[in-house]
Amino acid sequence: MNQNLKRPARRLRRQLRGIYTYQFVSCLDLVGAVWVALLAARGYSLWQIGLAEGVHHIVGLMVEVPSGMAADLLGRKRTLALSGVMAAISGLTMALERGFGFVLVSMAFSALSYNLISGTMEALTYDSLCEADRTDLYPTVQTRCAWLLSAGNFPGRAASALTALLSFTKFYLLDMALGIARSLSALCLREPVVTETQAARQAADARTLLVTLPRRLRDHVGATLGFLAGRPAVRRLLLANALIALPSYLTLMFLQQRLSAAGVSTALLGVLTCLMEAGRPLGTWLSLRVRPRRLLSLYAGCAAAAGLCTVAAGLAPLPLALAGSCGFAAMEMLWSLCSERRLNDAFPSDQRATLVSVDSLVYSLLMIPVSPLTGLAGDLTGAPGAGLALLGLALLAAGTAAAVRLHRPRR
Repeated sequence: MNQNLKRPARRLRRQLRGIYTYQFVSCLDLVGAVWVALLAARGYSLWQIGLAEGVHHIVGLMVEVPSGMAADLLGRKRTLALSGVMAAISGLTMALERGFGFVLVSMAFSALSYNLISGTMEALTYDSLCEADRTDLYPTVQTRCAWLLSAGNFPGRAASALTALLSFTKFYLLDMALGIARSLSALCLREPVVTETQAARQAADARTLLVTLPRRLRDHVGATLGFLAGRPAVRRLLLANALIALPSYLTLMFLQQRLSAAGVSTALLGVLTCLMEAGRPLGTWLSLRVRPRRLLSLYAGCAAAAGLCTVAAGLAPLPLALAGSCGFAAMEMLWSLCSERRLNDAFPSDQRATLVSVDSLVYSLLMIPVSPLTGLAGDLTGAPGAGLALLGLALLAAGTAAAVRLHRPRR
């Protein structure tokens, strides 16, 4: 093989190794499954914990799209490295906790860290393949990243077993160390260059980037809005993604509540919720083998199955509820991976991270009313999972409506 052809191939292999490393490190989360229990043991009330979660969502909502713009305008590698810094600050703030204000500040930095990854990682991965003219590898790379996501989530869920050994402060100092590791792994990545705009950004120094930022931001917003305005199919796909993902966090939250009410200890809580993650590898495996002629048919099947699984997670006996949450995770992962491929094929490279962030923003906007309403339904009925079951029925109805539209004669 010609040496000129070998070099890009080697460079892509190095980049993919770096992407896989960063994906795994960024998913390691020792406190995600037990943070509620840790704060409760610290003496904080449920309303304070709920407020802290609300701050996380509010900050996340505010910075969701700006973080994607930062990745497109300032560079994806820089943004991923900054995400690790924000995570480290969040962990350190909580480790030094001296009151509720520290908790709120930590949650704000945690939201910043999460949103700086959201959209940025997908854009860097897809454009790395675009640069090497190997977008045909994207389904495989995407599936491997999803496997690493599940692998990284497992230690975090299992970390609940360490509550008997580690103090509150040590948990969050470890969380800070993981944030630092995330930044270091980001610095090993290479910034992909696909367009002339990206090449100019890469060649510019920091001062030039800041001076030209207002003009570039204005042009970027206009290009992004113009793309969305002219692509109704993309807008429908963004809404479909948000609808099918709505129960993803709520199933975990209500199952934790049901397990705790059944007397399951905090040490076992995260271990049991690992069973939910077992569906994700199944969904990723199916995503490489399912090739629907129309994406609408896949949505009809995934939404209907995910709806039934969500109903089971809310109302079925606990063993069936855990199985239902596992099934939901498989269907949601199958759909999201297939949908993400279609969207990335349509997104322009210069606005890719921003548009992926818009995808997440639609989900966040829908969660604002859905999350309290599911809780309210549980309070009114006396069954904690009743609201989750209603959400599952709504998702089942969406899948049924998609199936009806699929079989409607075309004009």
